[in-house]
Amino acid sequence: MKKSIKIIIFLIAFLLLLPALSLAGQYKVIRVVDGDTIIVDYQGKYEKVRLLCVNTPESVHPDEKQNTFMGKVASDYTKESLEGKYADLEFEGPRRGKYRRLLAYVFVEGKNFNLELVKQGLSPYYTKYGLSQKYNREFREAEKYARDYKLNIWEDYELTKNYLRLKSKWGQHRTQVRAPPTTTQTNEWNYVASRNSKVFHHTDCGYVKRILPKNLIGFNSREEAIQSGRRPCKVCRP
Repeated sequence: MKKSIKIIIFLIAFLLLLPALSLAGQYKVIRVVDGDTIIVDYQGKYEKVRLLCVNTPESVHPDEKQNTFMGKVASDYTKESLEGKYADLEFEGPRRGKYRRLLAYVFVEGKNFNLELVKQGLSPYYTKYGLSQKYNREFREAEKYARDYKLNIWEDYELTKNYLRLKSKWGQHRTQVRAPPTTTQTNEWNYVASRNSKVFHHTDCGYVKRILPKNLIGFNSREEAIQSGRRPCKVCRP
């Protein structure tokens, strides 16, 4: 009889603990502030989380001049990927920054979302406050991938120049960025692209300015550009 009572007590305790065990380390993402900042339900309180080692372009800055189209792209990507989902937070170093926000890597379904932002070209590997202790190699590889394929911020001449200038201040080697091609090099075509990119543009698109003259190629028609295996630019929408 005593043994049966012990078993019943054990089962009741186990069932009571089961929800906590199944959600251990899981925090619901309540809202996305911008590309690199989210709000989660953390230990019963809504807390801001600043993602470690990333710095997406601005989208909700009080100074409207600071907000950019690419900031909106990054913010939308984070919303689509995280909002309403449950995430794991992995801390490294101080748990909170000077603004009392949590500083963490955010994992969804086992995937490091901070790394995904860098790999998608929506953030550089942000090292102003130091290199990642756990994922330095992965961040470097993710940024190299995005830069090699000129994804998002790395497709924009001005953003590339700005981020590389910042990276030099963060103690990183500064990469030279060539001046954009002149309009006389593009006015003979209807659409243009870089030899190294899978995206094509209108000739007056801002992104065209960062294509090196030696890599510039042109197309007489939209169909010709698509047949080359390229997709339309999301900004100029050719």
